[in-house]
Amino acid sequence: MRTPIALLIGLAVIAIAAAWWAPPVAQAPAYHNFADSRTIFGIANFWNVVSNAPFLLVALWAFPVLSRRDAFRHAWERRACAVMFTGLASVAAGSSYYHYRPCDSTLFWDRLPMTIVFTSLLAITVGERVNERAGRLLFIPLLLAGIASPVIWRITGDLRAYGLIQFYPMLAVPLMLVLFPACYTAAGGIWAMAGLYVMAKAFELADQAIWNIAAPLSGHPLKHLAGAAAMLCYVEAVRRRRPVAALAAEPADSPLVRLQHGAQ
Repeated sequence: MRTPIALLIGLAVIAIAAAWWAPPVAQAPAYHNFADSRTIFGIANFWNVVSNAPFLLVALWAFPVLSRRDAFRHAWERRACAVMFTGLASVAAGSSYYHYRPCDSTLFWDRLPMTIVFTSLLAITVGERVNERAGRLLFIPLLLAGIASPVIWRITGDLRAYGLIQFYPMLAVPLMLVLFPACYTAAGGIWAMAGLYVMAKAFELADQAIWNIAAPLSGHPLKHLAGAAAMLCYVEAVRRRRPVAALAAEPADSPLVRLQHGAQ
């Protein structure tokens, strides 16, 4: 187990060092120029705005999962998921606000709730895969670091801290899935989440290219849909999962065991 932990810590050190030593990164003004800027029904940037609705729908679907007793081994995991789902609901509001009037000041409210989702997910995965106590102790510091990152950007104009908070969890979470054993079933949903997140980033980068080829489709609304689908995969994994130790106590031919193996 020492080697996987060393690899995970090494990745964190490299990511922090790269962010520290890299030159300051300013927000490009062109970032706000989305391919589809049409006003429909009086709503500016209509599709970039309304495509955020699935984030709210996924969050509303997620909250009842918190009442499932066998979905969480520890109370702090349930609280951390509640924070993450609240952040997800806030993404719908913050991103809609930003896309209705895209500028740096509204972009802050788009990015802030996303950091809550990223850091909650990171702490939860550390607790599930690496060490329960480590995840519990890291949850609040990671959450505060995430919230601080867009604040630092607005004060200094430097995006390095936000970039670290956004991208490190998406590298560390798959690494933990590979290196550490699962304590819950239905891990396939976490892999699906990671894959859809990569797809969302690809859609974001191809916003104008997709518009040029397939207008009235553009990449940024597709990014929102893929991002919401990624979180839906995570929510479904939590909804369907059971602790591995509890599943091991079931008879090998029980319907529950067959169901869980099918969900993995």
